[in-house]
Amino acid sequence: MFIPLDRKPDWRSPPVITLLLISINILVFTFLQAQDPLREKDAFRYYFSSGLAELEIPHYLQYLNENSTRHLRIGSFSELDPVQKKSIYQHQLSNGRYQNALDASQIIRPDNIDYTRWQGLRRGFKQRLQSIFTYRYALKPYLHEPLTVLSAMFLHSNASHLLGNMVFLLLFGFILELALGGGLLLLVYISCGVSANLISIVVSPYSGQWIIGASGAITGLAGLYAVLYGTRKIRFFYSLIFYFDYVRAPAIIMLPVWLLYEFAYSLIAPDSISSVTHIGGLLAGILIGLIIKYSPLDIDPHEEEKTALSDFETEFQKAMDALAKSDLNRATHILTQLHQKHPQESRVLLKLFHIAKARRDKTSAQHYLLSLLALRKNNSQLVKEQQHSFVEYLELSGGKADLPTTIMLETAIRFCQAGIPEESEKILALVIKKNPAAERIPALLLLLSTRYHKSANTQKSRQYKQLLLRHFPNSAEARSIQEILPAL
Repeated sequence: MFIPLDRKPDWRSPPVITLLLISINILVFTFLQAQDPLREKDAFRYYFSSGLAELEIPHYLQYLNENSTRHLRIGSFSELDPVQKKSIYQHQLSNGRYQNALDASQIIRPDNIDYTRWQGLRRGFKQRLQSIFTYRYALKPYLHEPLTVLSAMFLHSNASHLLGNMVFLLLFGFILELALGGGLLLLVYISCGVSANLISIVVSPYSGQWIIGASGAITGLAGLYAVLYGTRKIRFFYSLIFYFDYVRAPAIIMLPVWLLYEFAYSLIAPDSISSVTHIGGLLAGILIGLIIKYSPLDIDPHEEEKTALSDFETEFQKAMDALAKSDLNRATHILTQLHQKHPQESRVLLKLFHIAKARRDKTSAQHYLLSLLALRKNNSQLVKEQQHSFVEYLELSGGKADLPTTIMLETAIRFCQAGIPEESEKILALVIKKNPAAERIPALLLLLSTRYHKSANTQKSRQYKQLLLRHFPNSAEARSIQEILPAL
């Protein structure tokens, strides 16, 4: 086993299409294929109990002897043991050339004395086969049913088959979706799967084997991944029997490793058509990868993000080095440029705020503080930094509330929600002096009262409830607090 593990999924930006494809495969297997094992047993039981096997199998053995270089020496039908019966049953179903001849009445002919009886039994057997969801929508090359070229991609033979495919789909899908976008990934996935199935039809046009699974599409994604990431070294997990380890190697190494695996599998199971499907998908993925790689499309935004992040860290470190040498002008110049490119980066805003504070530049300090307070990331460390910066600004401004009232109240509410009600109280006092009728004061009073009630500080909880009821009796918050804390 050789699995690429280059990076973990970023669940803040989930791979929606990849997860959708995985969900569809799981739902189809869980709900639509769930009864297939029972239906297959029913078809098998009918085949042998109805007398249909006694009519068809002797003709099939004769057909094989007439159309094969090897002469099968098998006795009469009654002499076949259960294992032989099952083997012949499966073999004749997978022989598309024979099935076509059988359906065309070229095996059991109209002049045969049992022809009418055989037709009735054959119809009953076909009905049972058609009740098997997997049989109906699996690709059977000899039948040339267009729908099954697509539908077969969403079918799986058992839970382990499904699990293996979905693991690889997640591994390749989330990286490629980040690079290509969901729409293009879906198009590539479908194209690789369809191409793999079409190649299977071309290579084995008379096969009746049920070709199912997402393997063709997934090997296509593997081929695409190897081409797009080329010589870039990524981490691979591999196992050799009971030995497990990691290795870093170029992504392109997946191609020879995968081909070697398919070659080995074809030697172990030479009659399996799955290797053809896998190789077909792999070749389709390589071709699509080459088209995308050398097209003018912007297909790798993740790498651009990684490069931008690397450039940011390099420039930020230069600013830190300048600060360490007390070169405030150079540090400010670098940080200002970084702020223009990364306006949501709190580290840059903090450094610019502290430089402005050190210079006693109240105007610049206020500007950067407002930008810092505007950040709404769900990050406790950021809230602490906002609190400290706010306190430092108040010291710089001599305790004056010269920030916009709305921002001050929103900041107070956020501090209270983060478990810093004491700082919220200070802001409330400043706002009331400036604008006692500010719109968000009731919301802050409600939050302070409930927060202190939860911390068992009944005195302060009652205090803020009374302020809310006294000064804003008709507000929605006043009605809410009467419902939330009626006995206070």
